[in-house]
Amino acid sequence: MDKQALRQQYRVKRAAILPDARRRQEEAICAHAQASFHLDTNGFIGLYAAVHGEVDLAPLAEALLREGAKVAFPRVEGPARMEFCAVQSLADLYAGAYGIPTPGPRAPVVRPDELVAVLVPGLAFAEDGTRLGYGGGFYDRYFKRPEAASIRRIGVCFVEQLAEALPRHPHDVRMHQLLTERGLAPCSG
Repeated sequence: MDKQALRQQYRVKRAAILPDARRRQEEAICAHAQASFHLDTNGFIGLYAAVHGEVDLAPLAEALLREGAKVAFPRVEGPARMEFCAVQSLADLYAGAYGIPTPGPRAPVVRPDELVAVLVPGLAFAEDGTRLGYGGGFYDRYFKRPEAASIRRIGVCFVEQLAEALPRHPHDVRMHQLLTERGLAPCSG
């Protein structure tokens, strides 16, 4: 199956999750993530602002910021470039490229080697860490940078978005771990 058809299939699956189930699943995902990162305050943790039915990590971001963790969100810098930028509060986010909440232009850029982990959204993830994104390639290009090699890449999704296998191209960067309501699990690939 081609990526476009798969994207549509997983959009439908994600949209079919009932609101009460979604809330419980998101609470569990944020709790698992917070347990994994609560002591890890040396480097930055990269998060994302949820759009289009993605797992909402706002409660996690707020909890990490309260604990004194360093948090960064992505900002599109151009047609093919994304950077993570430090935020002190979710109030630092503004409507950015593609309507995605993003740090404002004054938010300081975080170097890739300052990021300990990045939680990555997607439409689907396979057990081997293959990610089906939205087709822009922003995360793949970011993680291909040599200075990003040490970042722990964590795919975030609902269990409904897990696939046995997904098509993978040479430019696709795999995740190290997957985070669902079941917990944080290493990828098999």
